[in-house]
Amino acid sequence: MPDSHLNNPLGLTSVLRLLVILLLVQIASVFSPPLYALQGLANYVPLHTALEVLAIVISALVFFTGWVVYQKEDSANLMLLACCFLGVAMLDLMHTLSYAGMPDLITMNSPEKAINFWLMARGFAAVAMSSVAFLPNRSLTHAWNRWLILGVILLMVGLFGWIVLWHQAWMPRTFIAGLGLTEFKKNCEYVLALVYLLLAFRFYRKADTQHVYDVAGLFGAAAIMAMSEVFFTLYADVADVFNFLGHIYKIVAYGLVYKAVFMNSVALPYQRVYQSNQALKASEAKFHAIINESPVGYLLYDEQRRIRYLNRAFIATFGYTEADLIYLQDWWESAFPDHEYRQRCIDYWQRHIEQAFSSKDSLLPMELDVICKDGGKRTILMNVALLGDKLVGHQVMILQDITDQVETMQVIWKQAHLDPLTELPNRTLFLDTLAQEMAKARKNDQRMALMFIDLDRFKDVNDTLGHFMGDILLREAGRRLRGVVSERFTLSRLGGDEFTVIVGAMDNNDCIEPLAQSILACLSNPFNLANDTVYLSASIGIAIYPDDAKKSEELLKNADQAMYVAKKMGRDCFSFFTKDMQHRAQNRMRLLNELHGALDKQQLTVYYQPIVDLVSQKICKAEALLRWDHPALGSVSPSQFIPLAEETGMIVEIGDWVFRTAARQVDVWRKQFDPLFQISVNKSPVQFSKTNYDRKHWLQYLQQLGLPGQSIVVEITEGLLLDATHQVSEHLQTFQDGGIQVALDDFGTGYSSLAYLKKFHIDYLKIDQSFVSHLQAESSDMALCEAIIIMAHKLGIKVIAEGIETGEQYELLVRAGCDYGQGFLFSRPVASVEFSGLLNRQNGL
Repeated sequence: MPDSHLNNPLGLTSVLRLLVILLLVQIASVFSPPLYALQGLANYVPLHTALEVLAIVISALVFFTGWVVYQKEDSANLMLLACCFLGVAMLDLMHTLSYAGMPDLITMNSPEKAINFWLMARGFAAVAMSSVAFLPNRSLTHAWNRWLILGVILLMVGLFGWIVLWHQAWMPRTFIAGLGLTEFKKNCEYVLALVYLLLAFRFYRKADTQHVYDVAGLFGAAAIMAMSEVFFTLYADVADVFNFLGHIYKIVAYGLVYKAVFMNSVALPYQRVYQSNQALKASEAKFHAIINESPVGYLLYDEQRRIRYLNRAFIATFGYTEADLIYLQDWWESAFPDHEYRQRCIDYWQRHIEQAFSSKDSLLPMELDVICKDGGKRTILMNVALLGDKLVGHQVMILQDITDQVETMQVIWKQAHLDPLTELPNRTLFLDTLAQEMAKARKNDQRMALMFIDLDRFKDVNDTLGHFMGDILLREAGRRLRGVVSERFTLSRLGGDEFTVIVGAMDNNDCIEPLAQSILACLSNPFNLANDTVYLSASIGIAIYPDDAKKSEELLKNADQAMYVAKKMGRDCFSFFTKDMQHRAQNRMRLLNELHGALDKQQLTVYYQPIVDLVSQKICKAEALLRWDHPALGSVSPSQFIPLAEETGMIVEIGDWVFRTAARQVDVWRKQFDPLFQISVNKSPVQFSKTNYDRKHWLQYLQQLGLPGQSIVVEITEGLLLDATHQVSEHLQTFQDGGIQVALDDFGTGYSSLAYLKKFHIDYLKIDQSFVSHLQAESSDMALCEAIIIMAHKLGIKVIAEGIETGEQYELLVRAGCDYGQGFLFSRPVASVEFSGLLNRQNGL
């Protein structure tokens, strides 16, 4: 067998370049989202079938070429390669015919049947290439030897087909309905990938020696087949991108095998020229057929820029015919009527062509807006196609209409980045813009500001006028804000009634305050909502980068904190963030975290302050007061942790615990000292508002202890009664029915509405210590205390004065007729043991 040629080094270089490109594509497909168009191709089921048919055709061509021209090389190895690829073609055909949805191939089609034929075909391809890679080169000594090889291959194909069609149970499972591919199938793909890598390494080692076949081509085919097998281990669905790319790579590999057999076997120059001419004619015919039926528009023009050809898609998309467009300039003037835009497009096109011819590589298409003959506007991708020698001087414009895709992407972008109500940037776009502005400020060593805007009392609009009117108000607020916020800045709506303004590229703070004042002014004007007029205001928090924060989430948080400070300042104002705000917020967060476990860790205790009958000076009642003794923080003031407990809802559990503790204690003191002794327990408005709160469980607990309802007094605030809901009324009625008395705490400091004294059954009024602390004869505080006492007694309500610290205060309150007193004059709040001592001394024990 003669060594007919030496492998061309350039051929190996080209193959390596191709492998690098395909490997990069594979890596990109694994680590990057697939292109939209590529995903669309993968989902096009007929294309998948067409790829399989193409692979079958190429496999068959490998066989027919090797079979027909065997005398040229007289190589048993190449003949075995060719015959094995006939087996590959046949098995791939049976694989294709076994798809679910295809007419049954003898037996019922199924995914497992198709997979089994698939694996056998891949195995045949590996055997075919192994025959050339590892077997020593042998000549076909007799012509009938090739028939022997063919017969063995056909026999093996028939045997495999017989097993799959009628005895599939003999084979390991490759697919289980509902579970998908088995480990055996996946492992087979991995093994095939390793085999092809071994073959590629073998062919690469043989690339520098003389052979009768194209070693470089077979090296490339083996390597690409390995890549293809990797794709087939990644796909999750037959219509996904990995499966699609795996078939593409397989076809490329088969093409290289075909090249190795065909190009090196057909050696006669005349045959090569003849076949090249025939292929060129076929290619031209296909070109005309494909281009004319292509959905992409094509425009061909010559050296004189005379238009020579427009395909059907071009005419259908843009409406222009060859009669309308004689020269290329006619196209530019018709499709781009705006002179300035047209000139930019022409200049861009010229640079595009120059780059295409200089690089000889494919380029990204240009995205342009064109005007159709009917006046409609379309968005296109325009590119250039490089033509062969026979069309030197001719150039082709490729114009793909992407109008629908662009409009769809615009809708998707708006839905993802714009608030649908105000059409302002939403939270997602706001966060992206904030990060970009902060990066820009950091790079240019500048400062920037973030303004956090919250509408005051917006909830009242929703509650009274409804959410529909609330949406109208928000839309109008967004419109007003757009009117005062410069386009240089970014106005966004985060959600609800919260807006933000990003003020970038700031040299100083001088522009912030005027802008804040303008925002407050525009929002303070009345909002006309149908038949209603609504007056609102806004609170604005301002944080500066990099002074107040270095990260976007911290800057937003700090601006939010500053906004809450503005609300506490009385609303309708703005506040700059300060480090003190951050310190308070951190302390607040720490207290919240520690409070969650305070009850379980037994850090909470109940102290008791005596309530004295001012006439008899006898301790007849006590107020239960909650105390928190933290091992690290020390004694935490109730004014700090009670509001946090109410805000988080923990006050419900804590309040019930205080009640149970007080109930057990009053049971002890009633038995030991006074059977009529009472303990007052404060009850938070949060406990009243909890919808699933059991109103009767306090009474039930007292019954378990054998205590009457009169042993407990519930202290409530005036605010609870001002807008009392039906639920609050029922709750108070339950207490009254059970004998639990009600005291109104801090009377005179809140709303002081006399209407609720008439509406609700109140047993005690507690005069706030702010009236008692400066109590003097003939003072206004004295007059108020006397008025409260007289009014309460007229309504049958007892009065308790809080904060009594001096004997003078005591005497004045006794003369005014006050019933009970409470304060440091009698005792500070003490633990239960110390309180028992007070009762012992009182009783002379």
